[in-house]
Amino acid sequence: MRPVVGVSAAAALLVGLSGCGEHKEKREYAVPRSLCGVPVDSETLAPFLPGGRNLTVKQTMSSMWGISCEVRVDSRFPVQTSLWWTNQINTYAYVGRQNNSKLDHRADNGRFLYSGWEGFGETRNCTSKKLLGAHLFTAFQMETADHQDPDAMRKLITAYTNAAEKTDICKEGKPFPQ
Repeated sequence: MRPVVGVSAAAALLVGLSGCGEHKEKREYAVPRSLCGVPVDSETLAPFLPGGRNLTVKQTMSSMWGISCEVRVDSRFPVQTSLWWTNQINTYAYVGRQNNSKLDHRADNGRFLYSGWEGFGETRNCTSKKLLGAHLFTAFQMETADHQDPDAMRKLITAYTNAAEKTDICKEGKPFPQ
């Protein structure tokens, strides 16, 4: 009888401990390579996306001054990204409009401001004469805080901003299509 009790106790312990580990849902979708018409490094974006079956990218807002895209995984809304033409003088001034931001990291003399779950960047040499000399800024905001990693966010916002600088929107200073 003793061996059965020992096996039962060990099985109960294993069942109890299995709930202590982090369960990660399998990712069954391809991570996008472009958001709002700007290439994105899928390996840098992937850690911020949850597991799930289907991923959709949808443009949610467009005006001549800006464009926003949201990423949905199944019914979850984990990521929003934006590009904005604005007359703000730097990233600090641009982010000042974001009332819930707690950006505790900066890079490249404040060109990039970020936390573990959101990042903002200022492009270089992206000016629109058609929009009164506005400069192009970028934003990545994670709508769910499942994954927070300031270093990964720095890499993501830096790569996305640098990629935005290579687009025709930047090179030609075009307003966004409406």
